Amino acid sequence: MSAPTSNGHRPTPPSTLSAEQWGSQLIPSGTTREDDSVEESVADTDEVRALALQVHQARGLVALQDDPALHEALSERERRADRKVTERIRSARRAERRRTALAEVAGTRRDRQEARWIDRARTSKERLLNPNRRLAATYRRYVALSCVPPALIGFGVVFMSATVHDGVVGMDGPWVGYLIEPMASVLLVVSLLIGFTAVQNSRQVPRGLYVLDGGLALASLVLTVVPWGLRYGFDTGSTLAHTLPSLLVVAAVVVQHLLHSVFRPIFAELYEELQPSRLTDQTADTVVLYERTRRAIDAQQIPVSASGAPSREAIRKQFGVGKVRSQLAGDAYELVRRTLDPR
Repeated sequence: MSAPTSNGHRPTPPSTLSAEQWGSQLIPSGTTREDDSVEESVADTDEVRALALQVHQARGLVALQDDPALHEALSERERRADRKVTERIRSARRAERRRTALAEVAGTRRDRQEARWIDRARTSKERLLNPNRRLAATYRRYVALSCVPPALIGFGVVFMSATVHDGVVGMDGPWVGYLIEPMASVLLVVSLLIGFTAVQNSRQVPRGLYVLDGGLALASLVLTVVPWGLRYGFDTGSTLAHTLPSLLVVAAVVVQHLLHSVFRPIFAELYEELQPSRLTDQTADTVVLYERTRRAIDAQQIPVSASGAPSREAIRKQFGVGKVRSQLAGDAYELVRRTLDPR
């Protein structure tokens, strides 16, 4: 059934008309009330058109308000929030890449340092296993340390010679007074050189050197303090200032004798290892270890059982050797002891 017509034409559907056109169709073409004024007709026309516009807008909203795009579209605030999240994620990834790169660099540096220390340890092990290289390294260290006490004594002599000169002959006295104190200090240096030569040749330092060094140090202290005090007075400041250099000289002498006592047994053991022998390496090593064990037992550094057998574990810990070498050294000690004293 076709739609009704008006004057032979089909009416235009309202949905296809604009708001003004559709609203204009609702307005009658002429007025039926002749007594209405022109102003009222114009007002009614405007009201109808406004209402028609609202209806048209409402129909458009009804058609579009259920579109999914309205629900999926992000607001400006949401877009700013998503932007901040994205920037934060990129920043975290950059920080993670930086940490990873720095960790790789640090790992490479640690590996390089570890390799360097491994090379040093390997070189040190080779030097320790080679008696010649071990002796050379120990001797260089001994010579370097032995140069320190004579240098300190030299500085003390320079200061104390002026003090002794002023105390003995006065500030305006002859220059010979400067030679009084060096005569005692030079003897100290000679004594230290004697001890150095004894240790260098694996000899016992003469006990008389200790007495001589003590007497010379005491004489140097007396020459520095007493004449000055008798001439200018024993005030606390000057007495302390003149005593300290003498004490420095005494400390240098003590340090030098400590070096002698530490390095002499080391050189003795190294010289023993370097002695030429026709024995095998294992036998020579056992003989050397036996001698060191015997000395340690005499010094009560290694315990001995009631039967006279030394503790193998104590030998191993004392000399830092393996179980086989400590066992051989203990067996050699027992064998020699039974041979020399069959009881």
